[in-house]
Amino acid sequence: MSGIILCRSKYGTSKKYADWISEETGFKVIDTKDADIKEVVNHDFVILGGGLYSETIAGIAFLKKNIGALKGKRVIIYCCGASEYDEELIGMVKNKNLKDGLENVPMFYFQGAWDLDSMSLGDRTMCKMFIKMLSKKDPATLSKSVKMFLDIKDKKCDWTNKEYITPLLDLIKKGEGK
Repeated sequence: MSGIILCRSKYGTSKKYADWISEETGFKVIDTKDADIKEVVNHDFVILGGGLYSETIAGIAFLKKNIGALKGKRVIIYCCGASEYDEELIGMVKNKNLKDGLENVPMFYFQGAWDLDSMSLGDRTMCKMFIKMLSKKDPATLSKSVKMFLDIKDKKCDWTNKEYITPLLDLIKKGEGK
């Protein structure tokens, strides 16, 4: 059984999870920007991991572009975000990303990190605007995963946890995937 982990990580969390998965599987990690479909198709498992930005999984375009070449491969996706696991959020992420041949691909969500100071100016500005918008709303109307941003706005938080990858590893052990 061979596999490859395609990762798109802007601030390091998705890469951290990719490295943990690699440690457990022996699969090579490649940035999606450097991935060559001719190499990717030589593997039984293709795992794509990326951060969430406006509910879009970073790097998902590589899979969408090459899904035809990946027929018969076991494809698995994971994404990382600052929010706690939330079924509503996961549903929105799946609806936005898992289409055009990716509908049946297993997807996992791993909680990442939050550090406004390390963000690009554009990301930091968007996050501050989001928090300002949230602060004007009645907290009782906000979901738990959204309300947390009011509590962490200026803090540095790292929720990464190697245990989160266990269900993904179990899926690989079973030889499942698309």
